[in-house]
Amino acid sequence: MATHYNQYAWQQIEQRVWQRSVDEIERCYAVLSKLYEGSGRMFFAITGHISLSIDIVDSFHDDLDSRVDTALRNAWLTLRHDHPTIASEVKYDTSTNEFTKVYRTIPTIADQQAWIDETFVKISTDKTGSEWANNDPPAPKLPTLFVITPPSVLHEENRPGAIRRDLVLRSPHDVIDGIGTLLLLGNLVKIVSKAYDQGSSFELPTFDNGSELRNMSPPFRVAANVPKSLTETQQRRLANVASLKEQQLASDIPLLLIPWKKEEITPGKHQRVALMLSQERTSTLLHACSYIGVTVTHIFHAAIPLMMRDVQEKRSKPQTLRYVSYILRNERANCTEPYNSAKHPAALYHSVSGTSLLVDMTIPAVGSSPTVDQQQSESEEFFRVLQEMKQFYHDVRDDAEHYQLVPYYWASSTRQLPPAAKEPLPIPPPSTQPSVSISSMGLIDNIIPTKAGGISVSDPWVTGEELRNGLGFFLGTYRGQLCLSAAYNDAWHDRQEVETYLEMCVDIAFKGLKSYIF
Repeated sequence: MATHYNQYAWQQIEQRVWQRSVDEIERCYAVLSKLYEGSGRMFFAITGHISLSIDIVDSFHDDLDSRVDTALRNAWLTLRHDHPTIASEVKYDTSTNEFTKVYRTIPTIADQQAWIDETFVKISTDKTGSEWANNDPPAPKLPTLFVITPPSVLHEENRPGAIRRDLVLRSPHDVIDGIGTLLLLGNLVKIVSKAYDQGSSFELPTFDNGSELRNMSPPFRVAANVPKSLTETQQRRLANVASLKEQQLASDIPLLLIPWKKEEITPGKHQRVALMLSQERTSTLLHACSYIGVTVTHIFHAAIPLMMRDVQEKRSKPQTLRYVSYILRNERANCTEPYNSAKHPAALYHSVSGTSLLVDMTIPAVGSSPTVDQQQSESEEFFRVLQEMKQFYHDVRDDAEHYQLVPYYWASSTRQLPPAAKEPLPIPPPSTQPSVSISSMGLIDNIIPTKAGGISVSDPWVTGEELRNGLGFFLGTYRGQLCLSAAYNDAWHDRQEVETYLEMCVDIAFKGLKSYIF
């Protein structure tokens, strides 16, 4: 490891305890969590979910439920050895106002059992995993796997006699990101299948002498081999980006905002609501996207400002409002081996766009009724917005220097903590400019197998805990079905309202593409 990265190398500070500095991405999420700590909830806490349906391979085997849970427990411990950073924790030092990432080894059987007891939690409930995750679940400081036995509901992939478990991973966002969560769950599925098939002959890893330390994940700077310093040209580019953002903030064009209930000032419960398209509708949409050379992410990001336009209160005259957002991008492809693979899921290897994504929308005057010309104009507007989205995404994709600038983009968007912050800090008020963002998980089948041995997998999803009054949309396709979901906080939005927004976006997407749907 290069000398200038020594601060990011895992170093032993006392017996069994290792630590390293956090990078800009990890610090950004750690700061957000700290700022909202007084709410009693964890800002952007990751929630990852999958449902498992396990075939009964031996009807004469006693206590099959116990066999399944033992396989899950053994797989979770194996995962700890393969990806030990999942057992790390970001600590805050009030004396220095700094964060460090800390890891403790578990060399003895007693240590391993203590970690299992703390982070592998069986839940007794009458809810499914998705329902339980919407019921204000705990947000432990150590990433924790909650194992839920849901009510006996037969889904398409379930059969009478199959055993089902819903798995919910809860983790601080400064330990793992969204794609990393799906990668981790995909790896877990494969190990569970092996552990279930092998039963008592399944071989557990050994943790003696810290053997797992070789698998520790570095921060993005190291994983992507980001140069220590910027070139003069890159420094000028960053200065131009900062100047452009100041100009955008100073614009006279009002912002396009999502409506919210203004009575509440403190966060309530994070909630997730999802809209699943059928395989037929998903296939139709994908074919239309392929025909015109766009992705479903472009389509649904384009639908968002159009949806927000349609829910605005109209005035006596038309008005122009500006949608301002950003894109989140998985940067694992820009990491060096083995960090570009599923071998290092428990890490934050993603970026935000440096410049803001801007789309201007015209809100028609009150009382205006659509004419044929206006309907034609709406179709043109959809493709105008779609092309702007596609261009913005491609500009980031084709930027060879983007990954080198990622740490600086994160640093510029990180809020400042007061010196020697006392605990807890006052909870930030709701934003006066709440908007809607979108995170795309892509084709999840490429990350989580739909079947592993006798285990069928369904309903994989991930969110970050929303404690603000904006909305976070998530997009992913699995088993041929596209799912558009939203994370929101019930202090400022309700379920029916957000479901309507999702339905509007789907409707906008299909109406916009109707000329290309065959």
